[in-house]
Amino acid sequence: MPFADGTAVRAGLFGDLMRELCVRTEQQCVFRSVPWRRVLSLASDDEHGIVLNLGRTAEREDDFVWLLDVLPTPYVLASVGRSFDSLADALKAGPVAVMAGTPRADDINAMRTDEQRVVEVTDPEQAAQLLQSGRVVAWYEIDLRAIYLWRELGYGAPLLFGKPLSRTRSHIAGSLRLEGAEGLGSRMSDAFAEMCRDGTWQRILTSYLGLEKSQALLSDGW
Repeated sequence: MPFADGTAVRAGLFGDLMRELCVRTEQQCVFRSVPWRRVLSLASDDEHGIVLNLGRTAEREDDFVWLLDVLPTPYVLASVGRSFDSLADALKAGPVAVMAGTPRADDINAMRTDEQRVVEVTDPEQAAQLLQSGRVVAWYEIDLRAIYLWRELGYGAPLLFGKPLSRTRSHIAGSLRLEGAEGLGSRMSDAFAEMCRDGTWQRILTSYLGLEKSQALLSDGW
């Protein structure tokens, strides 16, 4: 959430995207929602395993087949009242929320002092609630996920972002054991290009991010 949740009515950007890709590529798809800490190990051992979604990093490059490049993924500090451009500044100001089991959690925990607090959550919605209630001063997250949840939860305070701390690209990725991965990736790319042309992809983006944000994303204005 918002990128993927195969069990939810609103399956997320990547969930809705993958459902449409399954139809257009004539694939029979079974969605499973599992805790993030287990996602990578489960997918890597599954000859049918596909991950929604995965940031393409140097550490992961050789561990997956990269089927489809979908979105830019800036990592930022989301906050209310004042913005933060560095982890150090945010930690000095107070507790910072981050998703447990992610490289982001490793990064921020490696630099905090004994007096500084990092609050690790297992669901990004928990982090949004902590920020809205003032129990943390910042939330270290992907910008699109923070925007979506803030909007979905109906929080009125403007959500602020500092400068991106790092950037990657979010992909649909497959297990190295995935059968027919090269052909599947090609068909998915063709189907995604068609979705971009016929407006399906913008409709999905708009349903989660709103019209203004979706147009900025599609015009490379992100």
